[in-house]
Amino acid sequence: MLCILAAVAALYPRRVPTIAVIPRTCGTYLWEAEHTGVERVAPRYGLSVYWNAPMREDDVQGQIAILDRELKRKVQGVILSPVEALPLRTSVYRALQGGTPVVVVGTDLGLAPAKNLAYVLNDERRGGQLAARRIGLVLGGKGTVAIVGISNQLTSTADRARSLEATLSEEFPQIHVAYRSLALPTVSQEQQVAEKMLAENAGINAIVALTETSTRGAFYALTEFNKAGVIHLVGFDQNMMVPIRTGGLDAVIMQNTNGASRHDTDGRRTAWRSKTWLCGAAAAVGDEGEPRLERCE
Repeated sequence: MLCILAAVAALYPRRVPTIAVIPRTCGTYLWEAEHTGVERVAPRYGLSVYWNAPMREDDVQGQIAILDRELKRKVQGVILSPVEALPLRTSVYRALQGGTPVVVVGTDLGLAPAKNLAYVLNDERRGGQLAARRIGLVLGGKGTVAIVGISNQLTSTADRARSLEATLSEEFPQIHVAYRSLALPTVSQEQQVAEKMLAENAGINAIVALTETSTRGAFYALTEFNKAGVIHLVGFDQNMMVPIRTGGLDAVIMQNTNGASRHDTDGRRTAWRSKTWLCGAAAAVGDEGEPRLERCE
């Protein structure tokens, strides 16, 4: 991301260029951290930042409208975290055809990296492995698990799910996936799905929630059923520190959206990989190097 910001600044030396930063939604810990990171870095390269996002994380058309509007305003660069991969591909392609540099954060659109296109991608395979190994540890290598928040619209979440199940199968053959559900856009919908699952599957020992929304929904469902801390919950992309400290939420694997620009370039894809970090009962936040598990003794 730093390289893209520097390139945009070099192209427009006589005036302050504006870049549009368009995350999936606003007002959440995950994307406000990205906002903070971009605002901190952009002035170093003489850039101003326009920040806007849909009010809901499922508002694909709203995100497309924001992107198209900013392209018409002739912004000098775009940083985009797509709500869904396929619908945003056309707008991104149009931006590239018009010569606007684009950085795509969080998921692969299926467009090859090029001079004006780069990706900032998490190591989702590693994230899935972390979740599987944490489940294997807390269940002692055997039991049943539910996976919620599986999205077919984002390659990132689909990669998490595949890595999670592959690691469970290879390393913990006595842990079986008894339930799967697709991602839903709101916490209340995810809570309803989790409550239905808990009512119909009494033998579930652990839940892995693959998104921010499904993590919160699953936690609320466990609380409603008085199962928080009894059924283990490993989530993604949340900042629910109190439940982590009290044990109601076993662990969270979190994207480092604030510090994504500090990580090395993957030469094969000309893309950066931000570090996936996991915070356990001690609620410690990872920053650099390998992901780690922190927990209370």
